Amino acid sequence: MALILLTNDDGYDALGFQSLYKALKNEFEVFAVVPRFQQSGASHSLTLRRPIRVEKLRDKFYTIDGTPTDCVLLAYHDLIKKDINLVVSGINHGPNMGSDVFYSGTVAAALQGATLGIKSIAVSMKAREYNDFKNAVRYIRDLIKRVLDSNISRLILNVNIPAGKIKGEKITRMGKRIYKDKVIRDSEKNDVMYSVIDGVLSYTVETDTDFKAVDEGYVSITPLKLDLTDYQRMKQLQERF
Repeated sequence: MALILLTNDDGYDALGFQSLYKALKNEFEVFAVVPRFQQSGASHSLTLRRPIRVEKLRDKFYTIDGTPTDCVLLAYHDLIKKDINLVVSGINHGPNMGSDVFYSGTVAAALQGATLGIKSIAVSMKAREYNDFKNAVRYIRDLIKRVLDSNISRLILNVNIPAGKIKGEKITRMGKRIYKDKVIRDSEKNDVMYSVIDGVLSYTVETDTDFKAVDEGYVSITPLKLDLTDYQRMKQLQERF
């Protein structure tokens, strides 16, 4: 039976995570290592030089007061004593499309799994309300089986699922996310300021992108890679310098 490390960035009590956990443990060996508190936007941060609280809630189910990356590292190096076949991160409450992947703790957990040589899937859902994950869970169970059967090594999939009925799936590229950020000055006293970073998200709909697929009712599957080198610019720099 395949061993799946399950984590997320919304916290161990998030409905998306709990729905997926309950479904997967009936078919796979599931080991859950999850942030105790909300870690959205944590990206690939990890905890250094302070003890991380690790609490065992039940057999093969741990919560930690750290980031999604911490979860994967602690599971791999300490908590799980055998090979992990797949890292699954999610189901996230909210999409992670376009350049969201650089901020997402959900995606970061999958990237960390891949860094350790493990096939990994980040799963997110776009919906107005997050109270029904039945279709998403059903789809992910099938995708997991296909990924485990695949002979593709170091596979990293960023999966975004539409709400409601799923028309199918599409292999996509990262679209263009538009961030309209703003800083709200909450209060200021004695040269100490309290500010809130807020804003509005939008995006550009282009062919073959994650945004377009999800908008049309399809699951978006975007393969990611760890190498961020811009090889075209590298060549230009070599020629110029």
